[in-house]
Amino acid sequence: MNLSDFGKQKTAEAGILQLMDDLGKALSGEPPVAMFGGGNPAQIPAVTARFKQELETITADEKRLASLLGNYDTPQGNAGFIQSFVDYLNHAYNWQLTPDHVAITPGSQSGFFMLYNLLAGQTDGVKRRIMLPLVPEYIGYADQLIEPDGFASVQPGIELVDEHEFKYVVDFNALTVDDSVAAIAVSRPTNPTGNVVTDAEVEHLAKLARQHEIPLILDNAYGLPFPGVINTEATPYFDDNTVLTFSLSKVGLPSSRVGIFVGPPELMRALSSTNAIVSLASPSFGQYVTEGLFASGEMTQLSEQHIQPFYAERAERMRNLLNEQLPDELPWRLHVYEGSYFFWLWCDGAVHTSKELYEYLKERGVIVVPGEYFFPGQDVDNWPHAQQCIRINFARPDAEQDAGVGILADAVRWMYQ
Repeated sequence: MNLSDFGKQKTAEAGILQLMDDLGKALSGEPPVAMFGGGNPAQIPAVTARFKQELETITADEKRLASLLGNYDTPQGNAGFIQSFVDYLNHAYNWQLTPDHVAITPGSQSGFFMLYNLLAGQTDGVKRRIMLPLVPEYIGYADQLIEPDGFASVQPGIELVDEHEFKYVVDFNALTVDDSVAAIAVSRPTNPTGNVVTDAEVEHLAKLARQHEIPLILDNAYGLPFPGVINTEATPYFDDNTVLTFSLSKVGLPSSRVGIFVGPPELMRALSSTNAIVSLASPSFGQYVTEGLFASGEMTQLSEQHIQPFYAERAERMRNLLNEQLPDELPWRLHVYEGSYFFWLWCDGAVHTSKELYEYLKERGVIVVPGEYFFPGQDVDNWPHAQQCIRINFARPDAEQDAGVGILADAVRWMYQ
């Protein structure tokens, strides 16, 4: 079968495909020793129980149940959910949003596919790209664009914090924004590293975006106001040139596939129009289950009382294990943990690559994600740093943490042999 260039691009080796394939196989077959690779959010009992209550309320109401099961929402999303979400943000931050500022998509992943391709690509004979001012970045961005080489990115500044920690910062001296840039995009906190770009960095990026009349896209999947898994000072940012994205996945509803985009009304209308062509409408389930939680503000309470403490405890426990068991004499470093559900391990000066480390660990029942996939817009074959990092999902049960870290410690020693 002859595939188009688009078909060949989407069936080639991709980090997100490997991630989801390994996750699916691990969950359906013989369980691994430690599933440190997947991005599946944890099921927190108190949060799941609250969603169950909302679902039971819906199923007890024949009219709402019939609407949930049998009606398409508009391409923009469910009107009641959108109004509740707008009121939620306005109450929290006094942003003066209206429903016209919102578009709902079938998950953030498909939303980014539509949004990025609305902005980037051939425009009046000029090829325009999405600028990532800081890599590594989310693995799911890398293969989103239809046009090949659709991302431009900047290698970060690296600050060494102590013997075994470091932090990425935006290198504004290396960041060039010109007519070939269609938008600036950054996740906050960043998946995979847990890095949170500072308020000053956000304001600098927003200024650059406005100067060049392009949007600044801030991905808040793990950020404020929900689930709010941020371990450092950060202020939410929004203006009339900014697109904010949110996800119900990270509060424990990944299968509901609800992405929430907030931005300039004209761009949100374009996104909704594209959604109508691609998907007709977005799934209603997650919107129905959470509408009341946003209307009452309870989503913030669930985040503060249950989600944030859960990940804080998991992160602290896993960090202690890593510091205790990884060989102190070797120059490995963990990124300073500032948020999200992941750690980022850098084996500085390693002999083996992270892809080789991935295979080494997989043979021993530990699943991680190799770092090479997180550097869109970079020539990773000629940048050793990009071949020396892995992403680790720390939010695993005690038994997996205990067994997996021991194997990982041996693997780190192997990396330098």
